[in-house]
Amino acid sequence: MSLTHKSKTAFTILKTQGVSGVVKVLKAKLDSAYRPDEAEIAFEVLSKTINKGIMIDVGAHHGGSLAPFAQAGWQVYAFEPDSGNRAILTNSFGNLPNIHIDDRAVSDHLEDEVTFYKSAESTGVRGLCAFLPSHKAAEKVSVTTLQRFLVEQKLEKQEIDFLKIDTEGFDLMVLKGFPWNEKQPRMILCEFEDSKTMPLGYSFQDLAAFLVERGYKLVISEWYPVKRYGGLHDWKRFTTYPCTLEDPTAWGNIFAVKDDNLYQRLLEVSNN
Repeated sequence: MSLTHKSKTAFTILKTQGVSGVVKVLKAKLDSAYRPDEAEIAFEVLSKTINKGIMIDVGAHHGGSLAPFAQAGWQVYAFEPDSGNRAILTNSFGNLPNIHIDDRAVSDHLEDEVTFYKSAESTGVRGLCAFLPSHKAAEKVSVTTLQRFLVEQKLEKQEIDFLKIDTEGFDLMVLKGFPWNEKQPRMILCEFEDSKTMPLGYSFQDLAAFLVERGYKLVISEWYPVKRYGGLHDWKRFTTYPCTLEDPTAWGNIFAVKDDNLYQRLLEVSNN
């Protein structure tokens, strides 16, 4: 990573996460443990062939995942239903003409006035499901689908280059609401964690199978089980699918691509 890129990354962390975010990153560097940034990997892989594409970020939080795409001039459509997180996201990126922020949650159906939960443990575990004892009902949100959204934005005929999903358990529902008969994203990055999703009716294997059935090749980024939300997490390995998790209580992210060249680049980057 160049000095210029490092400077941009540091500025983005400071802008989106404040001083506490910078301290968190410094702690991660000091303990010398490797923790991959999966969204950064996705950008590195995609940017070799795509100059200014389209990204949909479902669960944008404070904008850490979309930041490199925003800086590169991509059109980014960011969903963040949590009002507190969205205020930070808007303050950081809302003035950019290529960033479009939506206040709705995303699932496989349309619904109004849905309860949204927050936890004091972390701003990153806010969502439609109360999976922690500390979760409290906080506000009401509207729910849409990606199919409806693409029609609203007149993006039905546009290629979706990167679909990133991090919805604290609803990732499969987001995927089910995508118009698969009309288009398929070039790359998908979504999260798995059975402790969140099994109560919702699906597992890591179900999520992976859904993507494989649609012709995607998968790379799995497996992390050790969460010790404490809001703190640093420990990373375990990259592996290809099909596979089983080395720890059934692990969490992590799934990269899904169809193009063979993208898949090979993804393998190269993730193995470095």
